[in-house]
Amino acid sequence: MHDRREEPRAEAELEVHYRTPQEFLAAYSRNISGGGIFIRTQQPLPLNQKVLLRFTLPGVDHRFEVRGVVVWANAASVRSSFPAGMGIKFLEFDASQQQKITDFIKQSRSTGPAAEQKP
Repeated sequence: MHDRREEPRAEAELEVHYRTPQEFLAAYSRNISGGGIFIRTQQPLPLNQKVLLRFTLPGVDHRFEVRGVVVWANAASVRSSFPAGMGIKFLEFDASQQQKITDFIKQSRSTGPAAEQKP
């Protein structure tokens, strides 16, 4: 199966707070890339819903506040092997925040579970 992802991503279980015009919610991520984040939730928001995301990355002294939009959602289903949740594409991202996420992903991929295996 061809991977359509444009950017490398890192597995990251982060607490993510997100706000819509109607509510303020919190959930955990599954992974992150320079272009977006996957949030695990049994009740994903509708497509094209704009959100304001707030999160921190382990080892990064910065609190991210990024606007995003729901670009895909997967409702909980016993018939699907995909986890319930939603993909959020980052919008209005400044270069310093982008670089911090890129650096985090590079670091995570070089020290992740595959890199930690011992002979």
